[in-house]
Amino acid sequence: MFKKLVTCNNAIEAEFLKGALEDMDIPCIIQGEVTSLMYGGIGALPVVLLVDDKDMQRAKSFLSERDSAQEEAGALQEDAGD
Repeated sequence: MFKKLVTCNNAIEAEFLKGALEDMDIPCIIQGEVTSLMYGGIGALPVVLLVDDKDMQRAKSFLSERDSAQEEAGALQEDAGD
């Protein structure tokens, strides 16, 4: 059964995450993409990324690692600006 993994700000972000997860052999479904794109993909409507229960832990781990890497990159960028 597919369940909500994360709510994305727009369809582009959801597609990016879907591609990364599918590269890890984690099937995904994007819910709300068409409606979001009808409004120009401006983030006015949320887009939900769904994954199967059996893949949920791996998908959450991927998101956690991605968030950590983004925070680290942001910190390095701040340090470089000092």
